[in-house]
Amino acid sequence: MDDFPVPLSYVIVISVALILLRYAVYFFWPDGLTKFGRFEGRVLASWSQDGRNMTLEEDFAYLDPRQKKWHAPKGSVVNGASIPQAFWSLIGGPFEGRYRNASVTHDVACVEMRERWEDVHLMFYEACRCGGVAEKKAKLLYYAVYRFGPRWEIDFKTMTADGTSRQMKQIPMQVPTAEDVLRAKEFFATKNPSIEEISQLDLR
Repeated sequence: MDDFPVPLSYVIVISVALILLRYAVYFFWPDGLTKFGRFEGRVLASWSQDGRNMTLEEDFAYLDPRQKKWHAPKGSVVNGASIPQAFWSLIGGPFEGRYRNASVTHDVACVEMRERWEDVHLMFYEACRCGGVAEKKAKLLYYAVYRFGPRWEIDFKTMTADGTSRQMKQIPMQVPTAEDVLRAKEFFATKNPSIEEISQLDLR
């Protein structure tokens, strides 16, 4: 049987259709073609005179895989303080590389303390992956904030006209040592634990 040549016009039509489908999925699929969610807006910030803090000049947000939106409003002050500084030697500063966007939403959520600290740190991991951070590095980052990052709890509740209002208080953080950082580096160089396992992990 002779092969029937495919008309060039058919090839062109199919190619164009596939391209259009790809862009349609990107713009209308909730996760933006990634199982780790998507960012909305851009991180545009100005340095404060102290050279330590940055103030967001535009609204920014992260939409996580469960469609929860984590806001970082215009005017928010961020400085990477929610990420233990002892680990910066391994992962870079909070405004460097692929985890910059994640550090912004994490900083804001840690200051606001409106969500459980466990959920905030999980959001940080997922935002890191969304930003293109490799799995093992993202898990190292997650371990750093889960074990040594900010934590908080309900201090007391008050009744308001709109319902119950919660007053939160911070729990004193553990300060990582150089040995803690080294142990984490060696552990994640050879292991790839699950997120659930990391939440139970204590390398001390």
